[in-house]
Order: sequence, then C-alpha cells, then structure tokens
Amino acid sequence: MLSGFSRWLRTAPVSDPVERRNASFVQMLFLFLGVALPLNKLYVVLNSTGYQHLMGEHGLKVAILVDLLTDLAMALAAWCGLLLIRQGRFHAAIIQFLTVVLVSALLAYVTFGYWAVFGDLIPIMAIALGGLMLSRRALWLIYGTVMLEFIAGMTADLLRQGAALQATQHGGALPNAFVDLPSRAFGYLLIVLILDRATNALRESLGEANQHRKQLQEEMLMRELAQEQLVQSRKMDAIGKLASGIAHDFNNILGIILGFARERYRINGPAIAHLEDAQVMAHALGGVDTAARRGAAITRKLLNFARHDPAHRETFDLGESLRDLMPMLKQLLPAPFVIRLELANAPLPIRFDRSQFELALLNMASNARDAMPDGGQLTIGTRLEDDGHASLLIEDTGEGMSPSVRQRIFEPFFTTKPSARGTGLGLSVVYALIEDAGGAIHVDSTLGAGTRFDVRLPLALVPDDTAIADKTINTDPAASPLRILLVDDDEELRELLAQALRQEGWHVDAAGSAAAALRLAAGEPPHVLICDNRMPDMDGTELLAKLRPRWPRVPTILISAYLEIPDEPSEPWIMRMPKPFSPDDLLARIRELVKRCKTAAELQGVTIT
Repeated sequence: MLSGFSRWLRTAPVSDPVERRNASFVQMLFLFLGVALPLNKLYVVLNSTGYQHLMGEHGLKVAILVDLLTDLAMALAAWCGLLLIRQGRFHAAIIQFLTVVLVSALLAYVTFGYWAVFGDLIPIMAIALGGLMLSRRALWLIYGTVMLEFIAGMTADLLRQGAALQATQHGGALPNAFVDLPSRAFGYLLIVLILDRATNALRESLGEANQHRKQLQEEMLMRELAQEQLVQSRKMDAIGKLASGIAHDFNNILGIILGFARERYRINGPAIAHLEDAQVMAHALGGVDTAARRGAAITRKLLNFARHDPAHRETFDLGESLRDLMPMLKQLLPAPFVIRLELANAPLPIRFDRSQFELALLNMASNARDAMPDGGQLTIGTRLEDDGHASLLIEDTGEGMSPSVRQRIFEPFFTTKPSARGTGLGLSVVYALIEDAGGAIHVDSTLGAGTRFDVRLPLALVPDDTAIADKTINTDPAASPLRILLVDDDEELRELLAQALRQEGWHVDAAGSAAAALRLAAGEPPHVLICDNRMPDMDGTELLAKLRPRWPRVPTILISAYLEIPDEPSEPWIMRMPKPFSPDDLLARIRELVKRCKTAAELQGVTIT
C-alpha cells in the first residue's frame, strides 16, 4: 500500500526534473496540512478553556471568525495546491499556498497582536518553502512580508495597550511594543541568508550540470551525425570503387563499339556509295556512335559524382559545364519546377575540380527545391565581373530565410530540415569547396521573397598554343614514321586501336600487360607511349615510373575509365584520356600531345602524316 502511494506521488506530471523530485515531498506536506489544520482546530475548540479566554479578550465573534477562517483558508489552499501539482502546475501550487498563508498570518497578527501568536511557526515555514521551492526573489519577498506582519502585530499590541492605560487612567509612558523587532529581524535575516546562499549554490551547481549535460547531448548528436556521415562516406567510397571497376570494363566495351562504328566511313568509297543499303548501314552506325558517346558521358558523370579522390582540378568553361549539367538538374527539379539558364555570351574559364563543382551546384539546387515545396523557378546565370572574376548566380522563388538562419547556413551541422531529410553539411561543404578554389559565396534572402546565392570564382588563364610556334614539329617528308607503344589489357580494344593507328601509317607495338611492355622497352624507344592506367599487374603510372630511367621524356597518353592522376600534369609530355573514346579521338590526342611538347628534339624529329 505504501509503495503504491509512493508511486502515485511520483507520477505527478511535472516537467522539470528537480521540481518533479520535490513534488513528492510538497504533496505530502499539503496532504498533512490539509488534514492536520482542521483536526487541530477542532481539538483546540472542544478541549481548551484557554482558547475560549483568548477569544473573549479580543472580541469573541470577530476573533473566532478570523481564527477559523484563516485555518480553513490554509487547509483549502493545501488541498488546492495538491490538485495543481497533480495537473503539473508546481509553481502555481506553491505560490497560491504561500499567498494564502501570508495573508492569513497578517490577519491573525492584526487581530490578536504580535505576542498572542508569538510562537507560531507559520512564518518560518513560509520562508523555507518559498526559498527552497521558488527563487531568491521569492525568498526575500517573503522575508519582507513576514517583517511587515510582525510590525502589524506589534502595532496592534501598542494600540491595545494604549487604550487599556487610558481606560484605567494610569499615567506613565506606554510600554515599548517593538522591543522584540530587532532580534526577530536579525534572527530571521540569518535564516534567510543561509537559505539564500545554500539554495543559490545549489542552483548554480544545477545550472552548470545542466549546461554540461546540454553540451554533452550536443556533442553526442554531433558525433552521431559525424558517424552517420562517415558511414555514408564509406558507402559512397564503396560505390565509387564498385562503379570504377564496372565502368572500366563497360567503357572498354563502349570503346570497341565506337571503334567499329568508325568503319562507316569506308562506305563513302566510290564503289559502294550509291548502294541504298550501305547508306542505311552508315546512318545506323552513326546512331550507334552517338549512343555510345552518350553512354560514355553518363558513365563519366556518375563516376565523377561518386568519387572521393583528392581534388582533380581542370580548366573548363563555366557556361558549358552548366549546359552539360542540365539533364541532372531536370531530374532533380522535375515539373512543376522551372529551370532557367541565363549565361554570358563570352566563355568564362574557371579552374575547379569538375565533379566537386557539380556536387556544389547540385547541393544548392537541392536546397532550392526544398525551399519551393509547391514548385517554383530556379534561375542559374553567369556573368563576367570587372574584377576579373566569373560570377555564378543561383536564385529561387522559395520561402526565403530569416536573418538569424541566413547567418548560420554555412555552419556545419546547422539545418532547419527534419533529421530524416538533412544533416546540415550540404552548404558547409559548398562553402569549403568554393573557398578552396579561391572563390567566395554570398547569400541574400528574405522570408517570403526567395533566396539568391552569388558565387565568385577567379578566371583561369588559358594557355596560348602560339607560344611554341617557333618550335614546331619536324615536317620533313623524309622523316621516319611515328613509332607507338600501345599497352592495354583488353585484347579487342587493343587490336582495334592498333589497327586505327597503323592505318595512319604509324608503326605500332602492342602489349597486353605491363610486364610485356617492359620486355619491349629493351628495344628502340617509341615516339609516343599509350598506356592503360589500370591493368591487373601494374598501374600505368607505375609502369611509366619504371620506364623513365630509359625513356626520361617519352610523350605519354594515360588512358583509363577512372584516372587518379592530376588533370593537367606539370610534365608537358604526359596527357590523360578517359575511356571510352573513338580511334579518331585518340588520333587527335596524339597530334595534340606532339604539338604540346617543347622542342622538336623531344619529338625525335618525326612527322605526322
């Protein structure tokens, strides 16, 4: 039974944990006072002749009325306080009870005088209850009220004693009714100071503990978010590696398709140009070529988007990259969203990791979509600034942001989205990527008026090919044909490329592995090395490092579906080429590489026919 009663006391719906612990005691106190006060008064009225004498001295009817009403009021206040606590209103319960107690005490002191209720412990109970359960302000307010009650009671004694002296016609000075006031004020002051210091120290300690608990909760939340991001990063890394392996084989297949589609040019010969079926076949092969190139572009975008390599910066036109990104943006913002491109007429070359640039733009477009739940317009524009920067503008017609939110949008883990829809990392990543590229980002937003991001990026310097015009390749027809070493582990693709190179009149040595290429390296050095960057026995970069002691400056094209070397190497005789590509693309790259070399001696005096 007692355990059930104790559980009932603890079930009060009080939200604050400290008040919830105190609520059990306060409920017991109210129950005690609600029962004890009426029973005590009943006992006193029935069994105490002194009580009858006391009432008679102060006017029987008034005294009995005040005494009974004050005790009844305090008992009712106790029961009312219990009801309020059961409703979860802890502070209201304490305040209403103390108000009734202090008003009742004031009526008693005014009616009976100070000395008649000298031993009453109600003031001490009020001070202790207010100081421990409420606040410092309440403690000192109750102390002042109690002092006023003492003064009121002493004043009532003084007036009563003065009237008695006049009635008996006794002379002399009136007795000092306030003689006990200093000692009472000092004694109660000590009690209040002790309570004030003790409860204030407890409140400060509790505040510090709550602050530490809050910080710990925030740290735990940040750790959970970081752990979630780490897991997601590992998933993306695994997806990237899986996609890289699949794309390597898939791009080889696309490369073979592009190579065979090239055979359509043979249909243009005079012997078969008039055949209708041949023209239909040429048109079909042209469609195959186009489809293969589109498949290659999609594969490359997926690889770039999923990879987690160090930044591979390259120089590209800002407007062209936005046009290439439009299909992904349309998938991200389908109808009823509208996407507008407002691009500058002149090219705006920037130097950025292209996959990171696309990631940043897609992040901002995703935020714009979330800010327009019922649809809207996303405008993406570019322009050339006077300070030599390219400006990228992303503007939506969404809900906008308040100033407080706008100031924090680039903070890590800050988000206004539900936990299931956002982690607060998107815009912080965008900010870091843009700053790392030497740019800056500014946001302008108003609630109900949309949001506008202004990204400033430095323009990249485009190399001038005419700077090496005085050191062009040897065009002497008597020069020897170009010798090429082709290394690729895919046999079909290797043979297809070798055939296309031999059709140009060049000499081709083909190797299916890095080990085979090292064996061929014992002979005369090639004019150009074309090497797959990913092979079972050795990467192309490792093979190139082993060949450098023999061939320190051999022009090299590294080809792969997923390259990890810098986009623009510092060595001018190295070029990278992503798969898949047609043989014509490879021929163009070889000519470009030869043109890039610094001197005719580096090209070994060969001619390209």
